[in-house]
Order: sequence, then structure tokens, then C-alpha cells
Amino acid sequence: MNHSIVLGQEQDSFGGGFDRQQSLVGQITEVHMWDYVLSGCEITALNAGLSVTTGNVLNWNVLQYQRHGRVLLKNVEDTCK
Repeated sequence: MNHSIVLGQEQDSFGGGFDRQQSLVGQITEVHMWDYVLSGCEITALNAGLSVTTGNVLNWNVLQYQRHGRVLLKNVEDTCK
């Protein structure tokens, strides 16, 4: 079974129905997903930019992805210059 997570685009129907006018214009980084609820301390650490346990369902650091449309990839280090 293939699973997918769509980032930066709102689906109008299950598995598709994308409208170009509803796509994200902005930046996405460090997306993680866990199969448990994070503690308040972990959420505070994430918000402060501190290192915490990466997601066990979705881990940005090892994510295999496909780009569709006009997508620009940048190193996070380049973003703060």
C-alpha cells in the first residue's frame, strides 16, 4: 500500500482535486509527525528551535519526496542570510 502526505497544497477531494490558486506561497521546513502526543516541554523546545526527537511517522531529515510544479529547494542555512 502506498501512502502519501501532501504539503503546500489543499486537496478538494480524496487523492487529488488540486486548485493551482490554493497552493502555498511560502516556506516549509522541519516537518515531523509522531504517533503520540508530545509533552508540553517537547513542544516548548521545538518552538525555541532546540533539538528534540525527530518524528517517528514523518521525519524531515530522511523524507523521500517528489516535487510537482514550481518548487524551489534551499538549504536552511541560506534562508537566514
